[in-house]
Amino acid sequence: MQKIILIKRNKTLLRNIDWYIVILYVFMTFFGCMNLYSVSSEKAEKQLIWILLSLIFIFVVFLFKPIHYKYFSPYFFLFTLILLIGVFFLGKNVNGSKSWYVFGSISFQPSELSKISTSLMIAHLMSQENFQKNKKILLYIFIIILPAVLILLQPDPGSSIVFSSFILTLYREGLSIFFILYALILIFLFILSLKISPWILTSLLFLILLSVLLNKKKRSINDLFFYLLFIISFSIFVFISPLFYQKFLKKHHKDRINILFQNEFDRKYRENVGYNLLYSKTAIGSGKFFGKGYQKGTITKGKFLPEQHTDYIFCTVGEEWGFIGSVTLIIVYLLFISRIYFLSERQKDPFGRIFGYSVGNILFIHILINLGMVMGLFPTIGIVLPFFSYGGSSLWSFTVLLFIFIRLDVSNQTSLL
Repeated sequence: MQKIILIKRNKTLLRNIDWYIVILYVFMTFFGCMNLYSVSSEKAEKQLIWILLSLIFIFVVFLFKPIHYKYFSPYFFLFTLILLIGVFFLGKNVNGSKSWYVFGSISFQPSELSKISTSLMIAHLMSQENFQKNKKILLYIFIIILPAVLILLQPDPGSSIVFSSFILTLYREGLSIFFILYALILIFLFILSLKISPWILTSLLFLILLSVLLNKKKRSINDLFFYLLFIISFSIFVFISPLFYQKFLKKHHKDRINILFQNEFDRKYRENVGYNLLYSKTAIGSGKFFGKGYQKGTITKGKFLPEQHTDYIFCTVGEEWGFIGSVTLIIVYLLFISRIYFLSERQKDPFGRIFGYSVGNILFIHILINLGMVMGLFPTIGIVLPFFSYGGSSLWSFTVLLFIFIRLDVSNQTSLL
C-alpha cells in the first residue's frame, strides 16, 4: 500500500514540475559546456561531469518538503556564517582572496552557499505571520549585510556585490523605492569620488539639495531634517570612499576599476591592466553578425584571454556565434528569469514567493554584471555567468538555488519523504 502511495506521489511531483524552466536550464548548461569545449576540451569534460553530478543535488533537493526548507533556514544560515568566518583561518589564498576551502583536489567557495542560505533566511523571516515590515527592515538589511561584509573582507568584492540583489526582493515586498535610489546615488558618488575632489562633490551636493528644498512649495521641519541627513551621509560617504579605495582594495582591484576610465587600446594599458578587456571586446566584435563558426574562433583558440573559461566565457559566444548567438543567449536568460518571476507571483505561500524573487534577482545581478564586465561597462570582479561559466561550486550552487524554488513551486503536499 505504501509503495502505491509513493508511486502516486512521484507521478504527481513530476507532473507538477514546471518543465519549461527545466528545459531552459538544460539548454543553458549544455550550451555552456559546448562553448567551454571551444576554450578547453579538458575543462569541458570536467564541466560535463559536474553537470551530471548536479542530478544528485537535484534529487536531494526534491527529497524534502517545503516546510523543511523554512524550518531549517536559520540553522543553515548560521552554518554558512561559520564557514565564512572559518575561511579566514582555514581557507586557501587564490588570486589574492582567501575565499576557498581546499581538501586535496576538492575545493569549494562558501560564498556560493551563503547566497542560498541568505535567500532562505530572508524568505523565512519575511513570511512569518503578523510581522511589521517597517519595524523589521533593519533586521532584514542586517541579515543581508552580514555575509556580504564577511565576503568583502576576504576580499571578494564581486561576490559581496551580488547581495545587493536582495534589495530588489525587499522592494517587491513593500520596501520604498527611496532605498534603491539612495543606493544607486551612493554607487554613483563612489565612482565620482575617484576622479573628483570630495570638497567639490560635497559643494555640488549641497547646492543640488538646497535647490530642491527651495523649489518645494511646502517645506516643513521634516524636510529640513531629511535635507541635513542627506548632506551629512553623502558627505561622509564621499570623503570615506577614496580612503576605502586606497587602503582596502588590492592593486588588481584598483587596476580593474581604473581601466574603465582609460582607453584599453592605448599601448600604455593594453599589455597589462587593459589586456583582458582589449581582447574581450576584440573577440566579441570579430564575431560580427553570424559569428566565425563553432570552434573557429581565432582568439578563443589562441587562448589570448586567460579567464575565458570563467568570467569571459561570453566572449566565446560573441566570437563563434556572433550577434545572433549573443542576442539569442540573452533572450534565453530573460525568458528564464521572467519565468522565475512569474512562478514566484503565483505562489500561495509568501515563503515561496520571496525565495523565488531572491533566486531571480541573484541570477539577474550575475548576468547583468558579467555581461557588463566583458563589454567594459563594469570592472572585472570575478562574477561568473550562471550555468555557463566553468566551475563546480557555482554550477551546483545555482542548480540547488533554482531547484529548491522549483520544489517549492511543485506543491506542499508531494514529497519522497
